Order: sequence, then structure tokens, then C-alpha cells
Amino acid sequence: MTSPASGDGQPDYAPIPPSARGVTPNEQGYYVGRVERNLYWVTDGVYQSAFLATPDGVVLFDTPPSIGHNLRRAIDEITAAEGVTNRVTHMVYSHHHDDHTGASSIFGSDVVRIGHEETRRLLLRDNNPARPLPDVTFADSYTLEVGGERVELSWRGPNHTPDNIYIHFPDHDTLMFIDVVNAGWVPIYNVNLSEDVPGYMAAPDIVLSFPWTHFICGHLGRLATRDDVLVHQ
Repeated sequence: MTSPASGDGQPDYAPIPPSARGVTPNEQGYYVGRVERNLYWVTDGVYQSAFLATPDGVVLFDTPPSIGHNLRRAIDEITAAEGVTNRVTHMVYSHHHDDHTGASSIFGSDVVRIGHEETRRLLLRDNNPARPLPDVTFADSYTLEVGGERVELSWRGPNHTPDNIYIHFPDHDTLMFIDVVNAGWVPIYNVNLSEDVPGYMAAPDIVLSFPWTHFICGHLGRLATRDDVLVHQ
């Protein structure tokens, strides 16, 4: 919504509300923060990723190319401070879209990549070496256990994409679900270019059916809350 035009003929816009403002990236262009215990999130202010730092290796969740090599820097920063290995052993794809997976190849081939079976089919179709195929796939659910930590992956039907999954961290009170909820903002007018609009519209109710306090939504500069999800119902 615009206010009357300013003297130079350009429209004046209402300021961004405080609820929509996020963290400020560092000089290298990223911010990394603790979600809970050894679960961390990374953002460049536009995209988000997450990782678990365990004694047996790092588990990385999504690799947006806009963050790119800063993911490596964020992991190195945290693991050095925590005194655990910085080796990425596992990677989870939330869905196949390039803007959330395009930096996957940065971490090499010695990584176990995990995703929905449809993610593998779509990445195979796209044939992009920057996005290696998942080594482990599942249809409905999969439990990932690394370094004493547990992550529950589940598919509840198509929404933003045919393969977009719910990533639940039951021991970290956190849910990660990408490209439906936008923290601090109303739903995007084009429903995030979602391929299944009824599925997209039903997804916030599914999100709220999980127990969580922290929500990693994939975009913007802060974590989301249950109130943010309610706006998208």
C-alpha cells in the first residue's frame, strides 16, 4: 500500500514493521545462530539453511546458493567453538528447487544425501551436477539418527512442490518446512509459485499439528513463530 506521492513524484511506502525485520548479516554476508542446543540456522537475510553439529559429523539441511560458501564458514565457526568435527556427513534436501539445493556440490561427494523419492526423480530429470542425487530416499517417512541426535522426515502430500517435506527436530523443539510460511509477512500473492495450490493452502494446518516452538521457514531474516503460521492459514 502506498501513501500519496512525495515531492519528487515517487511513492512513499509504509516502513517495514518491526515484526518483519530480521538479523543483520556479518561482513561476509551471513548470520549463524543457535536454534536450540546443537541445532543452528544460517541466513543471508533472504534464504535460510540449518545444521546439526554432532560429535559424529555435521548434518546440513538445504544449501541455498545465495548463501553458498558462507555455509562452510558458518559451520567452521560453530564447530570450532563447540569443539566438534566440521565434517559434513549428511545432507537433507527439503525439496528439489535449485534456490534451496544449488550449493550442494560444494560439500563434495563423500556426503550421504537424503530426500523424498520424488526429489530424486526431479533432480535426475534436471541433471544438474551442482545438485547431486540423494543417496537415501523415502516415500512417507524416514528417521535420521546421527551422533545421538534424531530427525524425523515426513511427506504429507504435494504442496509447494510434489516433494516438499516436513523436517521435525523433536529433541530441539523445532520444525523446518520451506516456501510456504514467510516469517513476519502475509502470504505471497502468487503462493510462492506453488504447484499444488490446495496442498499449499492446507500445509499451515499440518505445520501446526507438529509440536514445536522454533520454525525454520526457508526465507527472510528471522525464525518464524506459531503466530506467523496462523497468518498463512
